Amino acid sequence: MNVAMKLTGNRVITSRGVGRISVTACVLAIAMLLSTMSASVAQVAPPWRHQVAPLETAEILVGGVPLSVELAYRPADTSRGLGYRDGLAPGTGMLFLFQEPGPRSFWMKGMRFCLDIIWIEDGAIQGAAENVCPDPDGTADEDRPSQRSPVPVSYVLEVPAGWMAANGFGAGTPVENLPYLVQEAEQP
Repeated sequence: MNVAMKLTGNRVITSRGVGRISVTACVLAIAMLLSTMSASVAQVAPPWRHQVAPLETAEILVGGVPLSVELAYRPADTSRGLGYRDGLAPGTGMLFLFQEPGPRSFWMKGMRFCLDIIWIEDGAIQGAAENVCPDPDGTADEDRPSQRSPVPVSYVLEVPAGWMAANGFGAGTPVENLPYLVQEAEQP
């Protein structure tokens, strides 16, 4: 049976003239359906996807440009990084701190936006992986490419893609006000 409908005021009227339904009731039913669907999706997502605890921040200077950075130095923070976030505000980034220089490798698991990944040692940029974008949905971990530091580094800075080029920065650009990690002595 073919029945045509049209919207008039706040009611839907069928061409047969019967079955008047309030638009409000339809909207309410759709809203209830959508809220049920989003609640089931929220249960599947990891808990930190929706609640990222604020990290300590610091102000650094890269080539004289101020940058407010979140500090990632605990294993859980360095593992998650900027994953499962929707982006970064202008003038911000995330600085990964390590006890001593070492080869560093980063991937884009859980990322939703493109980044410049900057390798820093001795108060200067040593190199960068620019405009690195998220892997396609469904990419297996073993198939994810890694971005590797060109030399051992103690710091890795993540900023929005294009930031390096927009500021004209490259290897040798000075980085000032870098925080450092102090190893605490173990208690006997």
